[in-house]
Amino acid sequence: MIRFGFHLSVSGGVQNAALTAERMHYGAFQIFVSNPRSWKRSSISEAAAEQFSAVVKRSDTVPFAHVPYLCNPSSPSADALRKSRTMLADNMKSCSVLGIKYLVVHIGSHLGKGTESGISAAADTLSHALSKDGNTRLLLENSAGYNNSVGSKFEEIGRIIDKAGSENLMLCLDTAHAFAAGYDFRTGEGMERLCAEIADNIGFDRMGLVHLNDARYPAGSGLDRHWHIGKGEIGVAGFKELFQNRNFQNGCFIMETPINDDGNEISNMNKAKAIALSVLGRESIY
Repeated sequence: MIRFGFHLSVSGGVQNAALTAERMHYGAFQIFVSNPRSWKRSSISEAAAEQFSAVVKRSDTVPFAHVPYLCNPSSPSADALRKSRTMLADNMKSCSVLGIKYLVVHIGSHLGKGTESGISAAADTLSHALSKDGNTRLLLENSAGYNNSVGSKFEEIGRIIDKAGSENLMLCLDTAHAFAAGYDFRTGEGMERLCAEIADNIGFDRMGLVHLNDARYPAGSGLDRHWHIGKGEIGVAGFKELFQNRNFQNGCFIMETPINDDGNEISNMNKAKAIALSVLGRESIY
């Protein structure tokens, strides 16, 4: 079964995101558990955590968390790595408090020191984090291929997982990022290439989440710009290819699409469901 949802605001408390997901009948949702623009540690009250957990259980939805973008596990800087490790540990602790099993992590940038440096730093950082917390599964998100980024190729993510050596490292596939990095899956041949690289380097048994986003710019652009489902360069054809593939006919699909004159959460949800329904049928969608 496919579970659709969105990244939601935690304004007023994390429990409000769970309440929004319940009200909108989302099968899954994603939040930040700490300030996305600050190194400051998170603070979640016992009352908010209890209400969050109760709503999640009552509504049968699956929660995910996302580490703030400041976190850079691939950094060559000792100070940045120290801060990233602290942030990662803090976010994992908050996930445990809230009962969130999955935490999405951007692998980050090697800042010009080379891919090998970035892979080694990321593996060490993630291994250290998981040695302190065995409850949270870290989902490594593929990047869009911007300058100095680590993880735009699934071979790089696979090597990080192998080096870290943990069963609690998984993949979060972002469709817009994959497209921007050159994986044009709008055709059957392109979809087979994408799936083969994931299967050979990571394995679909480690697929923990899909970030279902359209792309504002053409394939291979290297630009991380999400767009409305079916209105971007991936388009309806690309998402039909995705849902026609057996590897993407189950699991959670979180959208991180913009809200503007071209669309919002309601229009993107309707479009995503319509595309999936055209391929799979109603009984396959939460």
